[in-house]
Amino acid sequence: MPNNPANSGYRYGNLYAPAPTPDELDDLRRKQAEFGQVARQIDIQNSWMAVPSLAPIAAVLGLEGAAAVAARYAPEVVPRGPLVFPKRDLRGGDFWATRIGREADKLYKEMARAKNGWTPEPRVRGPDGKLLKPDLGTPPRTPDPKVRHYIEVKPNTPSGRAAAARQIKKYEEATGQKVRALFYDPKRFMR
Repeated sequence: MPNNPANSGYRYGNLYAPAPTPDELDDLRRKQAEFGQVARQIDIQNSWMAVPSLAPIAAVLGLEGAAAVAARYAPEVVPRGPLVFPKRDLRGGDFWATRIGREADKLYKEMARAKNGWTPEPRVRGPDGKLLKPDLGTPPRTPDPKVRHYIEVKPNTPSGRAAAARQIKKYEEATGQKVRALFYDPKRFMR
């Protein structure tokens, strides 16, 4: 922005620069062209420095390429994936602890069937007529065949011990007979 046509210079606030002569402009353009050529030569010389920064991208592309080749030769239908459960008997609220409980219950019932006089899940009527099923019934211990002991099977965990205490109290009140708890280690039934 020339301020004064007679004094063709440039003013910016308190700064002033005189206008360049045509020879100075030619020299400036020549120096800019030389600088551009030198910058391009330096870029060409240092182009190898791009390799370390592109290596992670090349590694990912290489792995994706290997996966694409492997997928091409893989069978279209995999017979059984790694997360397919062999037993799909899941119910509402079913998770690993309930599965362990069913496995333990099954084992102790089989053991009771194998022993003479033991009964898995004996049916007992309470004083109110309600049907109760303790986990195990022992053989009669007295001449009276109705007098027997009952066993409640629970995991040896805080919640299992609390549930056993509630069940024992309920069965003892209903039958008037001795009821005991049998605690098992849940780790024994993990697979």
